Amino acid sequence: MIRAAAIILILAAPATGAQTIVEGGPEWLDKRAEVFSSVCMAAAPDFAAFDAKAEAAGLERIEQGWHLPPEAFLSLRAHDGFCSCFMTVGAPDQTEMVGAIFGRLMQDWGASFTGKAEGLANVAPFQRDGIEAVSILEPRKIDGQNWLSARVTVFGACPDGEGGQ
Repeated sequence: MIRAAAIILILAAPATGAQTIVEGGPEWLDKRAEVFSSVCMAAAPDFAAFDAKAEAAGLERIEQGWHLPPEAFLSLRAHDGFCSCFMTVGAPDQTEMVGAIFGRLMQDWGASFTGKAEGLANVAPFQRDGIEAVSILEPRKIDGQNWLSARVTVFGACPDGEGGQ
């Protein structure tokens, strides 16, 4: 679960530089979908390369993980015998954000998709190095604002020292 302190940190952080893309617009959606695919899904199933992939994606290292200004936050979290790469991202139109992320996952990882062709975009299983990695996209409302909690989850422990662990 994303900690309230992390959400507050993101909401309180000033945007760096001039905003060059429109919040919720196509470039906004595409960038967040790209980051989720190139960091969370690409680091699965063992997440050993999580920090390296986040750094390569141009994210900023913060205490509990990685930050994509102005609002997106990525981290690894161990829970209930699973390890998940979480991305909490602003989603003015949550349906559009789910579609953008699922579309990017299918573009980048479609050959390893193991769900039904007509399956839901919100829960999508993929095979990564012979291990099932499940993408779960959950719309959220925090302080009246629309967010999306996106995660890639695998069974097992998170690596030490990665992603704010």
